[in-house]
Amino acid sequence: MHYKEPKNRNELLLYPNIDLWVDQDNPVRLIDLVIEKFVKENPTMCSWGGHSDQGCTSYSPATMLKLLLYCYFNWIPGSRRMENESYRNIEVIWLLGELKPDHWTICKFRRENKELIRSVAIEFRKFLMKSGYIGGKSIVFDGSKMKAYAGRDVYSEEKLKTRIKNIEQTLEKYLENVEETDELEDRLEQESNDKDDLKKKIKKLEEEKEKLEELKNQLKESGKRYISPTDTDANLMKCRDGKMPCYNVQTGVDAKHHMIAMAEVTTDECDINLLKPDLENLTEQLGYTPKEIAADKGYGNINHIKDILETTDTICYIPIQEPPTKKQDRENGIKFIYNTDNDTFTCTNKKVLQIHSKDYKQEDQIYNIYKCHDCSGCPIRDKCTKSKTGRAIKINVNQKWIDNYKEWIEKKENKEKVKQRKTIVEHPFGTIKMIMGKFCFLLRNKHKVQIEIDLYSTIYNLKRLINIENMEYLLQKVEKYNWKITKDLLTTILNLAQELSLPKRLII
Repeated sequence: MHYKEPKNRNELLLYPNIDLWVDQDNPVRLIDLVIEKFVKENPTMCSWGGHSDQGCTSYSPATMLKLLLYCYFNWIPGSRRMENESYRNIEVIWLLGELKPDHWTICKFRRENKELIRSVAIEFRKFLMKSGYIGGKSIVFDGSKMKAYAGRDVYSEEKLKTRIKNIEQTLEKYLENVEETDELEDRLEQESNDKDDLKKKIKKLEEEKEKLEELKNQLKESGKRYISPTDTDANLMKCRDGKMPCYNVQTGVDAKHHMIAMAEVTTDECDINLLKPDLENLTEQLGYTPKEIAADKGYGNINHIKDILETTDTICYIPIQEPPTKKQDRENGIKFIYNTDNDTFTCTNKKVLQIHSKDYKQEDQIYNIYKCHDCSGCPIRDKCTKSKTGRAIKINVNQKWIDNYKEWIEKKENKEKVKQRKTIVEHPFGTIKMIMGKFCFLLRNKHKVQIEIDLYSTIYNLKRLINIENMEYLLQKVEKYNWKITKDLLTTILNLAQELSLPKRLII
């Protein structure tokens, strides 16, 4: 047989210099330079451990940040796998200078340095914006429900009460058995062992009851309907795999090179109230307001769109959802025409709907309700309404503005803008979920999940950047860029930390 033969292992030679083992255009060089520059220019902020001369010497933040970014970049989010890479991976050995942090150290650094990791993510986006890779003209917002690190089992208030009641009943029985055993003096050794087992069961049930009581209080304070015992911040959401504890991750993707300009973790099940907060987060973090924003119907909040259009120079390309009743009326050929002279509506069958009540508030919208009091004998009544008192319609107080906006968004050029949304914002989520694998998050609680999202968004932007630019040129740009964090960004990070109830740390 004719095959290529391997060399004799005893005759193999390695490069004398480890720097020659890593190609000049290897992405690990970009990660190394970005972190080196960031840590060098922000020494006060980049402080973790190493404050005492006693005990074991600490690993520097630069070492840990390099390891985290490299491993997330290469689909290695687990701390134990990161530790293994430091022993066998030539690129990691080169990157860390042969340092080998154990998995406990990696976990501790990741969970204790939320604001440091976040500042790296935001400053890197600023670098992309000032270097022209994030255009800033057009941003597309979208959200995706990602499974929390928690089981499917969640508790409602009723379920918690039932479980606590069952535990109390079981405890009563166990305590009675213990008392009976105490009263009998001449028992054999078996009874003594049974008593010890009962005490262990009682202790276990009391601990479970205490945890359930704490969950019950947390559920009441949060205002949610369900709570997960393993990740109390996660919210029960409907996703492709059914209902489970999830986080709604929001992203703002720039249209120029499809870079992620904003990434935030929320517990809102729907996107309807997140358009304005997303825009505010983008403006606060990167210091600019885009000329155009686009999103799907899920963000079609009338109040948010109207406020953005009236108070900023940003144009919104966001379609508005049609209420199910209006869709049903259209399919059945039912129309309502407004009469400005007497403030009434006339239906298809010439019946008049008069004002029934004004300023009716539903969620965050205000409506005027019009009602027909003479639906008897109408040939299309069964298709129009099931109410015995007659058909009623809700008209938004901003209906004229809504109609004008709908007419504008239906124009050909604006519909094209809406169609382009999918091509810009969908694939970043696809790429990140592919890197995550089957289990989305490895950390619990909202502020820790935000750490992972900041890492994933940063490595996604790194991958995009490497695909569109020459490595040598990139290294030159990173070297010349001023990575010093401004006071405004530090204030933003501190405010975000305070909102997430993080421990206060001196970083200024």
